[in-house]
Formats: sequence, structure tokens, C-alpha cells
Amino acid sequence: MEIQELFLKHYGKFENHRILLKPGMNIIYGGNETGKTTIHSFIRAMFFGLSRGRGRAAKTDEYQIRQPWDCPGAFLGSMRVRENGEVYRIDRCFDRSARPLTVTCETRSQELDQPERAMAMLLGGISEAAFVNTVFVPQAQAETDEALAQELQRYMVNSDSTLDAQLDVAQALQGLRKKKKMFEQKKKKEDELMEARIAKKQASAEMIRNELEMLRRQAGFSAKQYRQNNLSEGETAEEDEWEKETVKGQRILELLLFLAGALALAGAFLLTDWKLRIFLGIFGAVFLLLILPVHFLFGGREEDGPEEEPENAGAQNKYLMEEIRNREELYGKLQDELEELYHSHVRLDGTDTEIAALTLAIDRICELSSGIYARSGGELGKRASEILSELTDGAYDRIILDETASVRIHTPSRVLGLHQVSGGTMQQIYFALRMAAGEVLSEGKVLPIVLDETFAMYDDARLEAALRWLKKSGRQVILFTCQKREREILERLN
Repeated sequence: MEIQELFLKHYGKFENHRILLKPGMNIIYGGNETGKTTIHSFIRAMFFGLSRGRGRAAKTDEYQIRQPWDCPGAFLGSMRVRENGEVYRIDRCFDRSARPLTVTCETRSQELDQPERAMAMLLGGISEAAFVNTVFVPQAQAETDEALAQELQRYMVNSDSTLDAQLDVAQALQGLRKKKKMFEQKKKKEDELMEARIAKKQASAEMIRNELEMLRRQAGFSAKQYRQNNLSEGETAEEDEWEKETVKGQRILELLLFLAGALALAGAFLLTDWKLRIFLGIFGAVFLLLILPVHFLFGGREEDGPEEEPENAGAQNKYLMEEIRNREELYGKLQDELEELYHSHVRLDGTDTEIAALTLAIDRICELSSGIYARSGGELGKRASEILSELTDGAYDRIILDETASVRIHTPSRVLGLHQVSGGTMQQIYFALRMAAGEVLSEGKVLPIVLDETFAMYDDARLEAALRWLKKSGRQVILFTCQKREREILERLN
């Protein structure tokens, strides 16, 4: 495809401004603030339209910047292109219009019914993101962005014979990730509700437990007495046997302390050494005094009869025991419910299964597309390497791209990253990548190359190599520049 004419009817600073172009090299020269970038923007707008931003972005988007200066109510233009021997006129109205785009085949004097489809045919199906990252180079922006990696990945996957040619990887991943996010938000709400239910049950259980402890204290039961009321007959017999053994041990210990104390006191009376008598007297008194603590430490058990209870003590204890049993049943029920809630909280449900399935699908598509890119990307790397070799006179003749469009430069001695080469070489690498990707993504369609001050940072040798390659390519080139050296070099190259 070749652009024959640009007609900026009302676009930015231009009004009824016509530019005729020819095949091959076209240089549009002018100083700063003369409108070169506006014309450059017009070409993109005629191919893809102008989208309007929202909010703060609306103040700095292309639509706002390119509003006509003198006639804001009329925002339009036209362009003529030649494709396969036929001439098409593209008319666009960038303001709100019932017919924002019309495409007319002037060779056949026929307005096409589906203008958007006609534009896709003329552009070879290339998207705006791919166009801007390949053959259309904005001012001082040779490097590409992540949109190029997505476009290349989409192309590689679509061109793989093992997959449906209509598959759009980026769109498929976007849909899956959106659906996964929806399920994750649903899961988060479910978890919050479940945690609230658990917290409510825990508060109820804690309240019942406190009531239970208070009732037990009111009943006047020690921990041991309460256990005795709930032990079986066998357990009660064992408890009684243990108590008998304890009492027997207590009596033996008391007897031993008494005998030791009596013997010590007897020695104190019989011996003549006064120091030894004092020592034995003190020890005898201590042994006899220890009998009382031992007696009370083991409960002060006496062989007395049971303590008499008030007349209403039995009824009161019966009521308290009934309340204690009720609270115990309720507390046990709450514990069971809490356990079920805990299990439900950690158990995989339908939402978890959906999230796991979507994650697996996303990972699988990324893995599959990366593999396809690795298989199919070699052709792109080969073509970019050929262009770079011509641009650098063979100094760099091989670059490799991964699925994220990250670049590695191979030299005879080592592999370099972009950050390890000079700024000029980096510009050449990006240019080679753009041109190679443009050939791939346009699927054989030869599109014009539109460059806005692309070579401003090139030295004369690099500029001559780039212009030589562009001239050799035989493609239409529209070069916007504020310098005259491009024309001088092209004249020298004839």
C-alpha cells in the first residue's frame, strides 16, 4: 500500500492543507513548531481514528491536542491510498457524526458498504498497537512497549497449525483473569461471612463456659467433688481406694515425725554437753511441730461423720446440678457446631474449584503460547538479525527475542543485554526489531514506513546505513525531520 495524498481539512493548526506523496523516499522537512508531528499524527488518525480519553486523561489525549485551531466544530480530513492498482479515498470525521468513516474506491467509483472491514483489508489486519510499535515511529520513541510483545504472541499463536486460527491469546487471558478475579472476590465475601459466623459461635461458647464455671462455684463443689458426682461405680471405688492409701501414708508420716521428735527431746535431757542438748532440743521441737502441717496438708481428714446440711441444701444442689448439665450439653453442641464450621472453612468448595481451574487454564495458555513463541519466533529473530547486520555493517549480526520481546545481542565472545550497548546501537536494534516485526505482523502486506525524527540521535554513519536500508527495501518511506542531512545523504546515495 502507498499513500498518495493527505488532505488536512481541519486538523490541528492546518486548514485545507494538501500534501502529495510519491513511492519510495519522501522527506517532509521543517523547523520546530511547524506542524511535522501534527501531520505524522494525522496519518495514524486516518488509519485508526482518534479515541477520546476520560477524566484527567481527556486533557492530554490526541483527540484534545489535535482539535482544529480556527474551526473547532469541523474536525475532519481525508487520505488517498493505492492498493493493488486501485485508488481508495478514506474520509474521516473525528467529531460526533452519524458516518465517522467512509471508504470509496475511486477506481470503480464505488463507496464501500463496510468501511471498517475495508480498512482492515488495506492494513493487512494489523492492529493500532502493532502499527505504532512497528512501521509508525513517534518522535524520539524508537523503543517499543509491551503491546508489541502481546501482538507478536497473538500472531505466533494464531499462526501455529495446532491451534484455532481465530484464537486471541491476549483476549482469552484477559477473559480468564477477569473471571478468576470475580470468583476470588466471591470467595473473599464467603470467607468474611464464615469468619463472622465462627466468631459469633465462639462468643456464645465462651459465654456458656463462664456461666458453667459460675454455677459450679455456686454449687460449692471442688473439682474433685464434681468429678466424684460424675464418676462410674468402678471409678468411685478406685477413688476411695486412693483416698484410703493417702490416709494410711499420712498416719505413718505423722508417727515417724512424733518418734523423731520424742527421741531428740529425750537425748536433750539425757546428754551432758549443753551445745548438743540445745541442738537436739531444737530438732525435737521442729519434728513435733511438723505434725500439724502434715495433718492439714493432706486435708485434715477426721473420722467424724458427715457435716450436716441445711434443710433446703439438697433441693438447691439438685437445681444447680440440673443447670450445670444443661449448660454442659449446650456447650458441647456449640463445640460441635464450631468444629463443623472450621471444617467447612478449610474444605474446598465450588468457588475454590473454579479458581483452581481458572488458574490452571491461565498457566497452561501462558505455557503453551510461550512454547509456540519459542518455536515460531526464530523467523522474527532471524529477520531482525539480518536488518541489524546491515545497519551495523556486520558488527552485530544476531539478536534473540523471548516471549516478552526482551532482546539479547549475541557477539562472538558473549551475550549482551540492551543496557550493555551504546545508545546509538540500542536505537539501531529497536529499529531493526520494529521493521522485522512490521513485516511479520502485516502478514505480507507492504505498509508505508512513517518516521518522525527517528534518526535525531544517529551519527552520520548510522544515519547513512539506515537510509541505505530504507532505500534498498523499496517501500514507501515518509520521513519527518528538522535537519537537512537526510536529503544530503540520499542525494549522495543517488
